[in-house]
Amino acid sequence: MHKKYEIYYLLEGSRKYFIDDSIYLVNPGNLVLIDADSVHKTANMGDIPHSRIVINFSSSFIEDFSPEIKDLDLTSIFKTKFTVLPLSFKYKLLVENMLDRLVSLGSLDMEDEQPKALASNDLSSQTPYKKQLIKLLLSELLITLKEYIGILEQKEFESHQIVNNKVDKILKYISANYNQELTLTSIAEQFYISPFYLSKIFKKSTNLSIVEYINSLRIREAKELLEHSSTKISDIAEIVGFSSSSHFSRTFKLVTGLSPQQYKKFYASK
Repeated sequence: MHKKYEIYYLLEGSRKYFIDDSIYLVNPGNLVLIDADSVHKTANMGDIPHSRIVINFSSSFIEDFSPEIKDLDLTSIFKTKFTVLPLSFKYKLLVENMLDRLVSLGSLDMEDEQPKALASNDLSSQTPYKKQLIKLLLSELLITLKEYIGILEQKEFESHQIVNNKVDKILKYISANYNQELTLTSIAEQFYISPFYLSKIFKKSTNLSIVEYINSLRIREAKELLEHSSTKISDIAEIVGFSSSSHFSRTFKLVTGLSPQQYKKFYASK
């Protein structure tokens, strides 16, 4: 879970991709669009090796680049029902060409767009033309994907979800009740299964433990409150479902790399 948008393109192999409360099958030539702050994790499909290209970027990275680009609302493609895109031959060639060009330019992290503890690369080695070229290529890629999604909308395409009725119901139950007191036992009792079986099928389907998933949902809401409200940290802990402020602070730092106080201070200065 991170504040940046993610584009994931699978070159070879097969993957199972868990995103928020759904599980998808991803095959070579499929492109995955992951919204900012979505809980997501991939898992193997058997022992077959895989390779992929991953791009992460913030909305400001391209929106500050050009008013015309901002008006196109390109990040809206991450909020549609089209999560996994099986690219047609034409669009596969176009997208792979753009991805190859982006990869050849290397990575570019904007330190001023995230807390220092989360920044990874030094911009001192980046040249101005390279930064602008990356923005141009990324904008071109997003425009192309928005055009392709328009074609899929006309065909009434649905992303290929892996259906497991039991796990699907468990995910939706946790998503609706994560701010309540939840334990492995209480959830298992809700679905008339043993805690051991619940833990096993959940981990197998999502590649996350029950606790990891619950904490991810709680921390996501806490981040929103820390960024956009004046609510006290102790109250936020209670609102999102933690039993104590100390437990909340430990978990928040484990997930984000920052304490709630550091996170709030950073966004208060934005």
